Amino acid sequence: MSNPRIEEVSDSDPEIDDIENYLPSDSQTIISPANIPEPGKATTVPPSPNSLYGRQAQLQQMHGAPTEEMLKPQAPNAQNLAAQRAQKEAIKSYHSLYPVYFDASRTRAEGRRVSSKLAVKNPLGREIVDAVSSILGGVTRIAFEPDKLHPKDWANPGRVRIQLRDKDSGKWLGGPNVKNKSHLYILVAEWLQAHPATKETPLRLRIQGMPLPEKIEPPAVPKGWKINEILPLHSPAMSGGGVSDNMFRDMMQQMQGEGGAGLPPGMAGTMGGGGGSVTPGPSSGGGEGKKKKDKKKGKA
Repeated sequence: MSNPRIEEVSDSDPEIDDIENYLPSDSQTIISPANIPEPGKATTVPPSPNSLYGRQAQLQQMHGAPTEEMLKPQAPNAQNLAAQRAQKEAIKSYHSLYPVYFDASRTRAEGRRVSSKLAVKNPLGREIVDAVSSILGGVTRIAFEPDKLHPKDWANPGRVRIQLRDKDSGKWLGGPNVKNKSHLYILVAEWLQAHPATKETPLRLRIQGMPLPEKIEPPAVPKGWKINEILPLHSPAMSGGGVSDNMFRDMMQQMQGEGGAGLPPGMAGTMGGGGGSVTPGPSSGGGEGKKKKDKKKGKA
């Protein structure tokens, strides 16, 4: 009978909930950083039929900066589907990292899992892959799912999965330099602080078929929304990011139909009738109050 293994946890460890309870069941867009191609070489790998991009790409575990990868859609077949299912099953036990865990604009309740001193502005999933690859140095397996979103961060896609323990034996696979998950969070945050994202950083993850903008403009953020200034090019918050150019209008229209329950404070009831445009709502002390005053004058 195998001895139970207890993971080392410090008092500073953030509470870890089971994120799988909130995620879609199909985890099929997976990029493994095990084999990033040499500069100048293209890599084509089997696709994912139901993923956002319809393919997988192979990445590399290395200390240097990985090369740019192109996500190429391909037609699915039985062999590819079987490989997808096997890979999906294999990474279920991997630990997940999301950009929101390191986001300085978020509170603990909003998804951040490092201290405010360690948090960074504009964390990106693609940069977390680099951080983990540099920290772990190829001692374990890493998978990158560029289209996966955290339930509390719909605008910043990108989930990094890391095999920190052996599924069967429970043996720690994070290497001698990483004590536990909380320690890994700290090391990743420190790496991100040393390598801050710039406006050009999203260009490192390119999607074939998605034209590169001449100039990357920050997303237009409605008042009351928390959205980073730098996002992946395929973010739902970016124009042409895979949802629609009128994503904010469509979203607010949907929430308006639900009674404004999902709108930030002050935004419920502000939808006008002209093509989904946002217009100021009627003032509570406007014409109705004036009519009441006129009635009082008439009585006098």
